Order: sequence, then structure tokens, then C-alpha cells
Amino acid sequence: MKKSSIQLALGVVLAFVLLMTSCAKEKTPTIGKIQGIVTNSITNEPIQGVNISLSPTGLSAVTGSDGRYQFNNLEPGQYTVQGMKEGYESNTKNITIVADNISSGDMTMKPMVSGFTLNVQTLDFGESFSQLQFKIINASSVMPLSWEIEESLNWLTATPNSGNLQGGQETTVSVNIDRTQIQQSTTANIIVRSSDQSNVLPVNVTVAGNNGPQLQLSENSIDFGTSANSLTFYVMNTGPSTTSLNWVCSNINVDWLTLTPTSGNTAGGASSMVTATIDRSKIEGMVSTSVSVSGAGSTSTITFSAASSGTGTAILQLSEGSLDFGETATSMSFQVKNVGSAGTTLSWSINPVNVDWLTLNPMSGSTSAGSGTLVTAMIDRTKIHGPVSTTVTVNGTNNSANLNVSAAYVDNTLVISNGLFCFFNFDGNDIVDYYDNYTGINFGAEVSDDTPSGEGHSMKFDGSSSYILIQDNIVPAGGPFTINLWYKTGRNNQVLVGSDDNYIGAFTATESVLAFTSTSCISYVPDYYQNDWTTALSFSEYIDNRWHMLTLAYDGNIAVIYVDGVGVESKASNKLKWGSDVNNSFLGVDAKANGNGGYFNGKLDNFRSYNRALTASEVQMLFNAKQ
Repeated sequence: MKKSSIQLALGVVLAFVLLMTSCAKEKTPTIGKIQGIVTNSITNEPIQGVNISLSPTGLSAVTGSDGRYQFNNLEPGQYTVQGMKEGYESNTKNITIVADNISSGDMTMKPMVSGFTLNVQTLDFGESFSQLQFKIINASSVMPLSWEIEESLNWLTATPNSGNLQGGQETTVSVNIDRTQIQQSTTANIIVRSSDQSNVLPVNVTVAGNNGPQLQLSENSIDFGTSANSLTFYVMNTGPSTTSLNWVCSNINVDWLTLTPTSGNTAGGASSMVTATIDRSKIEGMVSTSVSVSGAGSTSTITFSAASSGTGTAILQLSEGSLDFGETATSMSFQVKNVGSAGTTLSWSINPVNVDWLTLNPMSGSTSAGSGTLVTAMIDRTKIHGPVSTTVTVNGTNNSANLNVSAAYVDNTLVISNGLFCFFNFDGNDIVDYYDNYTGINFGAEVSDDTPSGEGHSMKFDGSSSYILIQDNIVPAGGPFTINLWYKTGRNNQVLVGSDDNYIGAFTATESVLAFTSTSCISYVPDYYQNDWTTALSFSEYIDNRWHMLTLAYDGNIAVIYVDGVGVESKASNKLKWGSDVNNSFLGVDAKANGNGGYFNGKLDNFRSYNRALTASEVQMLFNAKQ
């Protein structure tokens, strides 16, 4: 009996040991870890001292000299690591932890560019300008810049002379000079400084007449009419009395005009008379020619005209040879004159203008002898995206004349232009991209004065049939990109932007790229057949018939959704891309528009796409600018 009890006890102990051993072998791993290395995105060298935070755990680590870090004992699930270090743009990465696996936390960080640039290398006021402008541009996309201007000249003023710029911003400085305090041609310097940089901007001013003889003609044109045979003009030296002007007439290419003399020497402050004589036996109808007078390094032109005697002749002449609108003017005028015989009437017309930014009114008319008709020239600066010029031809009864029209351009519109691929602001009469690269075809959308900023125009869509077609790809294909636009609606299940490529990465499982789903969320597909992702973000608060700005920024690894300038959701993906096979792009509808929520009901404004991922600060800048 005793032996049996011992054997029974040993059996129980052995069974317990076997049971425990069996349980130990069958235990399932429940934790994982993250190991990563942080490298410089430009040099690929490891970065030491990067602060790595892990959400949602609140854990943190610092990279060593080899750029490495790790987090251990992590429960399976979704985590986000963020790297931050002074002098570098921060970066984030979403990581999925799988039990008993090591997940990669490798990431790159981009060095911040510091300093500033100027858009000009010198300011040359010449003989006549009293105001010029230049731009100070923050070379960094994220780092703020404080700057100031140093100058100690009593005849020069720079406004503003100091300021602060956020990353990617620029500012315009106006430089004014007081010519009454400048007695001779001079060169000076403006110094633009920041905390770690200074740029010298030379300023050149020329004072006419101080350095030598100056050529000037008493007349710009001489009209012999139908009876005069001899008229005079003067070649003047407006330079100091101590100077001497050697001048010569050239380009006398007609046989009916003679000038006497054709050259000479004129003392400072004096003038020389030139007699112009015509041979009427060699004139039939109306004739004209231009003669050049050169001296002291400059050339002036005088025009001679005449008409044959007999029946009176109407002669067309413009009051101006050119109109320069500069950087700000939008309206100027000139006169169409009849300088012909008394009693004549000039019928004239302007050839059709071949540019869309210039309008002339009236385009034709009748002008009696000795009088002029005023023509107003107006330009639409929303259609000017750089220096522009054109030639306008005015045809008269017996002759024609040309008018050169030009305008300068100052880009004070765009807050962020770096990497801008496409921009529709809808402010012109036509749906044309800001850089004239893309043109939209409007199918029923209406122009509205309701905009995020209260200025310009937006487009209103009816939700049933209206949309805008662009027969091209308006988003960069195959790489990083940003899509940004403003919308205003009170209805969900809405498509904002679409394309006709069925195989691209897209928002929603249709061809569209930005859309509200029927659950009032944004639906997002990094690849058309894989990795569907619908955010848990509710959009009900943003479907309120108020303007909101929606942005998707994708850097090739992380896609971030922003609403009203604030990041609200992110997703790690290396598959998100815009298709290269896009032939048609759409605003306000998906590619099929089959009635299943495809049409947008509301207003859209300021569609932008970039060939890079905008930073959070840049998105905030766009939102603050309301453009």
C-alpha cells in the first residue's frame, strides 16, 4: 500500500511537469519591436541626435552616432514614429507591429535650407526712374527669416526696411530716390542682412547732362501737308556749356527730301538749325519717312510726311508711339489724329487685337482735319503672367500707323509657387490655368462671386449635370504630389476631382481622386486594387455650406489629409500615385458621371496641384491666404 502511494505521487508530479512543459512550448508570442536608422535625405549619411517619439505610447528615443534607434516590447497594432532635430525638417512614418517580428522604422530627414535670395542683382535707376522694386525670398520652405536693410543715404529710402518671412514666403521692397539731392551720376549700395547672411545690392543713378553733351531735337515730326516746301527743326545740346556735341543725320532713303546741313557741331546750351526741303514733283499721294539724328552716344528720330497738292488728303497720325502700362496701370489712352488737309475727314479702324489681355474702345471712327479721337486701352491683369507686349495697327484712308503696347508683371498673387504644377483660380473670363498650360471646357458650371477670400470668382456646380473637363493630366504622374482646393457644399457623397484612368491610385474605388463617400468621410485607395483605406474621420462638420480647404500631400511614403490647414489623417503607402495614362481630368464629377453620387453640388475654387508634397506650414500658409 505504501509503495503504491509513492508510485501514485510520482505519477502526479511527472504529469504536472509534462503539462507545464507542454504549455511552455505552445505559448504564442505577443510582442514585437521597431528598429530603424535615420539618414540624411541628400547625403544618405546617418544622423545622430534625432529625437524619435512613438505614438500612441508616449515613448521616445534618441539616435546614436550610427543613426539607429529601437523600441522593444510593443503590442501588435498601428504606431507612428516621428523624427525631429534642429536644422532638419521633421518626418513621420506609420508602422504596423506584428507579434514576434521586427518592424522597420527607417526614415530620411531633409536638411533645412537657411538664408535668402534677391530676385535682382542691381537696381539701375538710369536717367529717369525714381522708384524701383526688388524681392527678398526666404530660401527655406520651413524656417522663418528675419531681415533688415542697411542704408545711410539721404537721397534713398527703402520701404519696408525690415520684416519677417515664414518658410517659402517672399516680400517686395520699394526703393525711392530723391533726384533733387543728386547732383551727379553715382553708385551706392544697399545691404540686406539676416542673422547669418548679408547681400549687397548695388544702386546706380545717372544724372543727365552732367557727364557730357546731350542730344535733343526740337520736333519729333514735321508734316509738309499739301503746300509747304521748306520747314526747319533744331538739333540741341542740352549738356553743360563746356561740352560740344558732334551730330549727324542718317537714313535719308527717299529722293524727295533734302536736309541741310546733315551734320554739325553744337556747343552746350546752344542749337543748330536744319532745313528740310521737299521736291513735290517726286511726290504722289501721301508719303512719309523717318530720319535718324545721332550724337553723344544717343539717337533720336524725326518723321517727315507730305501729300501731293490738289484734292485734300486725310492723314492719320497717332498721339503716342507706345503705351507702357508698367506694373500697376490698367487703363491708358491715345488719340487718332487727322493731320491732313483742311476739310478732309479721316476714316480709320484698328486691326483685331491678337491678345486676350488688351481691349481697345472704340475700334473705328471718323476724325475731321485738325482734330483727334480718343481711344481707351484697357488691360486685364488676371491674364498677364509675365512681361507682355503687342503691336496695334491703326489703318487710315491713306496711311497706317503702329502703336506698341506693353505691361510689366509683379507676381504678388501666389503664396507658394515652388513646384506648382497646375492652378485654376477661375478669376478670368475663361477657365485657363494660371500659367496658360491647361484650358478647361465648361459643361454648365456657373461663375459665382462667392469665394473664400471675398474676391475674384468661384465655380458653382448643380449636382446633376454640370462639370469642367480638362483634356490633359492636371496632377503630376508617378511621384510625390499635392492636391489642394476649396469647396463649399451642404451635401455628402460628392466627387471633387476626377480622371479617366481606371488603374491609378485614387480616392474612392471609382476613378475620382477627392470625394466624400456616402458615410460623410473621405475614402482613399493608395493603389486601385490594393490597400483600400477609408478614414475614420467624420466630415459632417465640414459639410455645412461654408468654405473649407481640402489638401492631400503625398511624399512617396506618407499621405497626409489636411482640412482648413490642419492635418487630420495620415497613411503610410509606397503605392499611391497618379496615373500616367490620364487623357482627361474633371472638376466637379468623376470619369463616369453615372448618377451614383458622381456630380458635385456646391462651389469649387482655387484648384492647385504640385509636383511635391507641401509641408504642414505651407498648407497653413495657403489656408491663411484664402487662395
